[in-house]
This record gives sequence, structure tokens and C-alpha cells, in this order.
Amino acid sequence: MVDIEQINPRNQAALRAWWEVGAAATAERPGKPWPLWDQSRVALPADNPERAVTLIGAIDGREMVGAGLLTRPLRENLHTAMAFAYVRPDRTRKGIGRRLVEELEVVAAGDGRTTIQSEAYLPPGGTGASEAFARAMGYDVASREAIKELTLTDYLARRDALAVEASAADAYRVITFDTVCPEEHLDSFGRLLGMLMSEVPLGELDLAASEWTPERIRDAEQRQVDVGRHVQTAMAIAPDGSVAGVSDVRVDDSDPAYGQVGITIVDPAHRGHRLGLALKLATHDLAVATYPDLVSLDTSNAEVNTWMNAVNEALGYRTIETLLELQKKR
Repeated sequence: MVDIEQINPRNQAALRAWWEVGAAATAERPGKPWPLWDQSRVALPADNPERAVTLIGAIDGREMVGAGLLTRPLRENLHTAMAFAYVRPDRTRKGIGRRLVEELEVVAAGDGRTTIQSEAYLPPGGTGASEAFARAMGYDVASREAIKELTLTDYLARRDALAVEASAADAYRVITFDTVCPEEHLDSFGRLLGMLMSEVPLGELDLAASEWTPERIRDAEQRQVDVGRHVQTAMAIAPDGSVAGVSDVRVDDSDPAYGQVGITIVDPAHRGHRLGLALKLATHDLAVATYPDLVSLDTSNAEVNTWMNAVNEALGYRTIETLLELQKKR
């Protein structure tokens, strides 16, 4: 008999067992699908002003054979939750994944969440058991994204030619910083962040726009500092002093060989000047200069986002997986 139990993330032994299930369940996927233990042991127990986190485990005797994660946003989209279930490879197809998902949905319902979102990962352009399982659990595909990976050797081989293209953005001043936005740009940065949900292709995902006050930005920055994550950011400043665009690359102290692209957004009023390319070049250059052992970066974009996909492909990113954004409304 397998029991489903809630896991205290501050119990290091239990958290380690939970983490090992996820590591085993994702071991065959390409790229860096699962964080290092040193990342999880710091990030998961840490206070998070943006979302509540619940961990559950499927326990068989003294072994953890399944792991579940539920996150709930605390600032907006309070009707939603994100649910993830992982099963140890030697225990798949025994109903453990279903029981984990059902328990996560119970926790979400108890918190008043009526829309549950999740993700499934497939080979590029292919199919897989994760999609069939999601559909069997009542989840629809709300959006399709491409997960892409860039090796830094490929980037450096292309960088100089791309810089010529990015010169179209020379009317804008590009500044860079590590995690903490300069005070003089904080309000304008928040205005741009508030556009994110309305500008990024969401497909059928039921998500509303957010408001980013200076206080909220500072809280989010402090969390990144607390968990040892560096948000290497490039910001385009328009001639009138407003923030016209922003992009970032995120690298953890505990795993400096790999990074992730976070957000990239350009104010619609300032598009057509190759700002997206200029910002990405600036963040990638900053990451390379800061982390000499950096090997690769990954990112994801909606398949319908042809402009951003073209920029990423020019930088040298190549698709390694298809991501299905899933959704279930109760």
C-alpha cells in the first residue's frame, strides 16, 4: 500500500528523498530539467512572497516512490495553481502518478483554486506517455512551447555578426545589473513587467495581468539574493528616460555551468529597433563575462511567437523538447 504524505521542506532528509524521486523521473530528459540538490535544499524551504508551495510524497514502506509539487500564486491569479507529479522510473504505471495528481488537486481546491495548470514534455514534434496521462486526468493542452538550448561556444561564434544587426538599437542606452534594479528605473521597470501577461502569447491559459509595485520588485529581488540566484539583467532606456525593454539570464551560485533565460519584453511603442536582439546580446555577454565556466543556457517560447523564436535561433538556440502547457478547470 502506497501512502500519500505531505513533506516538510525544512526536513532535509525528507526533502532529499523527494528531490531524488524527481531527479530519477527526469533523468532521461535532455538539457537541465531538474535543479541540483544544492539549489533545491535552499530554494524550496525559503520564504516566497510570490507563491505558496506544497510538497507531497508517495511512500511505500520506508521508500519514497513518487513526488508531487503544488504552487499557488499569492499576488494575482488567485484562482490558479500549478501541479507537478513525478514517479520513480521503476514504479511507473502502477497508479502512483494518478494518486499524486488527485491529492494535489484536493490541496488546490481546499485553497480555493479552480483552475489547475501543469506541464508535459515531449520529444520535439513527437508524442509521449506524459501527454496521454495528462489527457486521461482531464487536462487540456492550452499552449505549446519549444524548449531550446544554447551552448556558449555556438553563441560566441555568432556574436560579432549579430552585434552588427543590433546596432539598429543604438538610439537606446542599454544598462546591465545583477538582480537589483537601479532605483531611478524602478517605477518604469514595474510598468513594463505589468505588461508581460498581455504581451506574451498565452494560448488558452487562464491568466490575468499583474501589477508590479516598487515594493513587490524589491521583495522578489531579495528572494533571489537569499537563494543565491543571480538575475543578470539588461535594460533598454529610451531617449525620454523610460524603460523600453528588458531581458535577463539567471544563474545560481550552486550551478554556475548552466543558466536560464528569464523574461524578455519590449514595450510595443519601441518595437522595430532590434531591441530584443540587443538586450539578449547584452545579457549573454554579461553571463559569459561573469561565469567563465558557463556551458549552456536554456529558454522556452510559445511556438506561435515567431519573432522571439527567430531571435533565439539567430543566437544559436536549438529545440530540444516540446513543452505542453496544460490546464484543467473544475
